[in-house]
Amino acid sequence: MNLAWMLPAIVVVPLLSAAVVGYFRNTWSKTTVSWVACGSVAASFAMTVALAVQYWGAAEPEPIRSALTSWGSLLDLGLVADGLSLWWALVVTGAGLLIHIYSTAYMREDESYGRFMAKMNFFIFAMSMLVLSDNFAGMAIGWGCVGLASYMLIGFYFTKPSAQNAAIKAFVMNVIGEAGLFAGIAFIYANFGSFKFDDVFGAIAQGQVSVATLNLIGILLLTGAVAKSAQLPLHTWLPYAMEGPTPVSALIHAATMVTAGVYLVSRAHPLYEVATGAALTVAWIGGLGALFGALVAAGQFDIKRVLAFSTLSQIGYMFLGNGLGAYVAADFHFFTHAFFKAGLFLTAGIVVHHYHGDQDIRHMGGLWYRDRFAAICFGLAALALIGLPPFSGFFSKDEILLAAFQHGQWALFAIAVLAAGMTAFYNVRLYSLVFLGDAYVPQVKAVGKKKARAAQLEPQAHAEHEHATPAAMKWPVAILAVLSVVSGWLFFGHYQLSALEPAFPTLELHHEPINWVVAGLSVAVALVGGLISWYLYRPDGVRRALELDPQYKPGILYNMFYVDTLYDYAFVRPARAVAEFVGDLFDPKAVDGIVNGLGVLARELGGRLRRWQNGLVRSYALTVFCGVVLVVAYYVFYV
Repeated sequence: MNLAWMLPAIVVVPLLSAAVVGYFRNTWSKTTVSWVACGSVAASFAMTVALAVQYWGAAEPEPIRSALTSWGSLLDLGLVADGLSLWWALVVTGAGLLIHIYSTAYMREDESYGRFMAKMNFFIFAMSMLVLSDNFAGMAIGWGCVGLASYMLIGFYFTKPSAQNAAIKAFVMNVIGEAGLFAGIAFIYANFGSFKFDDVFGAIAQGQVSVATLNLIGILLLTGAVAKSAQLPLHTWLPYAMEGPTPVSALIHAATMVTAGVYLVSRAHPLYEVATGAALTVAWIGGLGALFGALVAAGQFDIKRVLAFSTLSQIGYMFLGNGLGAYVAADFHFFTHAFFKAGLFLTAGIVVHHYHGDQDIRHMGGLWYRDRFAAICFGLAALALIGLPPFSGFFSKDEILLAAFQHGQWALFAIAVLAAGMTAFYNVRLYSLVFLGDAYVPQVKAVGKKKARAAQLEPQAHAEHEHATPAAMKWPVAILAVLSVVSGWLFFGHYQLSALEPAFPTLELHHEPINWVVAGLSVAVALVGGLISWYLYRPDGVRRALELDPQYKPGILYNMFYVDTLYDYAFVRPARAVAEFVGDLFDPKAVDGIVNGLGVLARELGGRLRRWQNGLVRSYALTVFCGVVLVVAYYVFYV
């Protein structure tokens, strides 16, 4: 049975749902909106599963293709289901479905619920278009739509100035990256005469383009990947993107969109296999990002910001794997990371609900005794993130570390191992401050015994009036927690290799058994980092008491190594100064002065000429006579 018709349906169904839900958002009930929005994603997921069964069930898998439109080589759009695109589409639609279901309860009371679900549907369409396209032009369309969806969802609470600023920041940083991406795609068309992956990669294999040109194209594409995946140095938008609702953080800024850069490099692997300079740049950006994100996460107090910098760090691992040619390892880590990071974000949403929207982990504590379900699910996902066996993160991260080890990239290997230790450090810190110890008691000023007593009893009063977590929020979290444990077990059957191998036909791929030296070192460093963190942040830890002190002043990690401050002084303030100069001085004095001066000149000249139009025949006769004299004089003396 030919299931190629499902390819455009996977993309179009969520788009139609977004349009319909957006149109009827104020007339339909929230229940109807939920069924339509979630049903569209469920349909896309079911069709993706059907295509995956047909593709991987074949003795010799052949890509399943569907043409969309053909306007010559410039815009020959189509979709393809191969090992790589299906691997990603399963996560986009599968994790997307779980997060949509979670959103039906989490966002239920929001007055703009229909608008939220429509935008979430639009994102599923955009991400599906990105990963299923069979050409760079279609991928660029999906890329741009993903950026639009991110902008709309980060700024969902558009009445909050902080959300407005966060959305603009994300949009600007991504546009900077897209400038490089689109320039790279333009160079591809200029050198290959086609946007089609098969045409471009076939020409590269034949050596039709110089290595220098491929390195240039690789760097330009990497610019877009770095911005979209929030890697150094275009990462500054990601922590502020946490202004969006928690389901947005889970879907867009953890599980799918921010990993789009990883997909781009994996898809363009024939180019990076030849452009070794660009590939090494990918690896170093990933390695430094992995360490940077882990260090900064250890100094944050907003629970979602901790997880945001954790995402930066883990995507850094994926970039590291791709840059070293370990594409299967990078895509495997994307797969496991999507589940445990989405689980962490969604559980963080439950935690934030307990604290009535407060995301500051200094105001938490003791939640283990109030919500054992959230504590267990968060703990399982955190262990997968740390990378301890037998949790999923251990198997996928170990393959990336092994690639650095086998390639003799000792500096990158050391950086990646150190980042693993810091990952354990900030996870233990986060878990201890949120779930262990005593519940937070606000500091009370001396305002009378009755008011002081009421303030001290306030947390207890909140606890007594807490609402039970709805089943629609619990079930997705529970499923993701289980996947955080078992998704890495694909390693034992080599299933990730079998699934992805057809997407990398030019590479010699083979299953690497666990290297106990690399795995043992990684686990040992993680245990050391976790133990140090436990010593400092356990319920009676010294560092815990210091950071919970209201007088404590955060340092360099909390301020993200002052990169934002540097950008503010280097780019934002000069740009604002130039804008103010243009708006306050140059525009009104110079531009308007020239325009106004021309107007005055025209008025004065017209006033003088108007004197000749006085209605007197003798004046007109004199004018004609003077004109004739001048013409005659010209011919007499000059001709």
